[in-house]
Amino acid sequence: MMNSNRYILVYALVGVFGALQVPASAQAQEWVARYNGPGNGYEEARDVASDDSGNVYATGFSRGSGSSFDYATIKYDSGGKEQWVARYNGSGNGFDYASDLEVDASGNVYVTGRSAGSGSHFDYATIKYDSAGNEQWVARYNGPFNWVDSASALAVDILGNVYVTGYSYGSDGNADYATIKYDSAGNEQWVARWGQGNALGEDAAALAVDTSGNVYVTGTIATFTNNLDYLTIKYDSAGNEQWV
Repeated sequence: MMNSNRYILVYALVGVFGALQVPASAQAQEWVARYNGPGNGYEEARDVASDDSGNVYATGFSRGSGSSFDYATIKYDSGGKEQWVARYNGSGNGFDYASDLEVDASGNVYVTGRSAGSGSHFDYATIKYDSAGNEQWVARYNGPFNWVDSASALAVDILGNVYVTGYSYGSDGNADYATIKYDSAGNEQWVARWGQGNALGEDAAALAVDTSGNVYVTGTIATFTNNLDYLTIKYDSAGNEQWV
């Protein structure tokens, strides 16, 4: 559960990655935490979350040593002291960009984004870390076109199931919504793809899960006639489309 404090991500072109805590009432700076990765290059934070104990979690991408950009996920305590850093260099040893993270009630951390594959371009790469920052599992998804698959959002339910969405190029060469459910051990349960043949492409940006396990995904569809439209889909707990 998020507390009442606001957390603002800060970064600069030369190796800055961290979180700044600003109480909503006083707007006074309490602490600043900076992170410069092992490649001493460009770092960019993309998402932040906090837990009920006031710990802060940030993720994004960071120049590696002997690699390109890696996922870099950091936990800070309530005083801004770094607790751990977990880095992920994908199988392609290329560009890995984390875009979203969630924290569950046990302090497990879930991160998703896109990662260069081995023999593929970009894949979804979703990772679970325990509360100490130890990697528990990695789940990758390479779509039917074997090209760009880029996850933008994830959610976790009370049973530890993980839901990820983003865009993935289909067999027709167009970008589609691709939404995936994993169980608590990272095993793929289902994949729901949505694409419209007479559109330029679709890009899912956010998702939510209700207490019955229904999944709601929203984002953008690029059409030939109306430019860009909202596109929102409901799936049931088995990944069956209910409405668009």
